[in-house]
Amino acid sequence: MSSNYVNRYLISFNTYMLQPIQHNTKIFTHVIDKHNELIVTRKPLHVLRKSCLSLGTTYEAAKQSAKLFFGNQHKLPIVVAFDYGYPCIFLPTYSPNSIHNIWIGLHAITNIIPTKTGCIITLKNDKEIELPIQYASISKQFVNASMLYKHYMNERKQLSQDAPYHPPF
Repeated sequence: MSSNYVNRYLISFNTYMLQPIQHNTKIFTHVIDKHNELIVTRKPLHVLRKSCLSLGTTYEAAKQSAKLFFGNQHKLPIVVAFDYGYPCIFLPTYSPNSIHNIWIGLHAITNIIPTKTGCIITLKNDKEIELPIQYASISKQFVNASMLYKHYMNERKQLSQDAPYHPPF
């Protein structure tokens, strides 16, 4: 793991995973992204909240939007932002408020394999992460995030069809 420490980090499609790590008495975030790995001196939920704000929404609004689609479920995936019309969706492995929760980008997952103790998630950069999370649980999270992605893409398509004019691009 890299020893690059930063005070803040902005989530994007380059972000693959936000994983909590214990550092002395504090919880920091181990970030795996397209280019490297680093440690953010904040909790994963703090990184997620600040990213939502920087990208034009709030964590609470993203959570509420997911609740409108799914109903009152726990561990909902959320849309952190839209980039070029595509939703950047992150799914939680546990309750978002849990200190054990890991946030994984839907766009970053290439495979999920069950193991005796949980599962192995393969990321786009071919990194394999073994997690103590049941395969059925992470599969449900993946399906929910995929459904949310499809929902937002259909909404965007409908908005563009209803527009009084189409942009020249």
